[in-house]
This record gives sequence, C-alpha cells and structure tokens, in this order.
Amino acid sequence: MRARSGARNDLGNPIGGIIARIASIGTLALGHVLWFVLRIAYRGEPRLAAAAACACVCLVTGVTLWVVVT
Repeated sequence: MRARSGARNDLGNPIGGIIARIASIGTLALGHVLWFVLRIAYRGEPRLAAAAACACVCLVTGVTLWVVVT
C-alpha cells in the first residue's frame, strides 16, 4: 500500500463545503415552505396549497438547474 503524500491537501475541497452549505440551507428553506403549504392545506385552502406547492417545486427545480449549469 502506498504511503500518503505529505503534499496533499487533507483539509478537503472548499467548493464541496460551499455546495454542502447551500444544500443544507436549501433543505431548511424547503422544509419551511412545505410546513407552510401543509398548514394552508390543513386549514382548508386546497387551491392555495396546490399553487404554493407548484411554485415551490418550480422554484427549487429552477435553482437546481441553474446551479448545475453554472
């Protein structure tokens, strides 16, 4: 087995850390939006809940595609 080189960067990739942070914040935001949508649906506004859910899915899809493309 080869010994590890002392010249390697063992601190990790900073870009990976940034992506992980953005994914974490996005997941938290999505959780809040879903909580809001379910709260609206529970109160009896199915059209508003459906519109909010559709908008959320479209927004998350758009942001994800933008991040992947750029």
